Amino acid sequence: MIPAHTTETTMTQLSAALHRAADLAETHWTPDPTGPGICSLLGQAAHGDGARPDETDLWDAVVTHLNEEMTVGWEQQPGRTRADVAAMLRAAAA
Repeated sequence: MIPAHTTETTMTQLSAALHRAADLAETHWTPDPTGPGICSLLGQAAHGDGARPDETDLWDAVVTHLNEEMTVGWEQQPGRTRADVAAMLRAAAA
């Protein structure tokens, strides 16, 4: 869930970046603590040039969507799949 105080342009940018992270999750995410997790995917999906949205903006949207649950605890629940992570990231973009 994208925070309500964001502008329409920012919401569009956040949504697009979260969708990029979801696409990455379908092929790169792993529940292994040493593998690429949600935070890594958000970093890859964020603008790397200092523009918004940055990794923190994306993380805030994801944690808001998860009702303040931290991403590591959520993604390491037994049985979590790449499809689950991708679906959650897409839902956070809504």
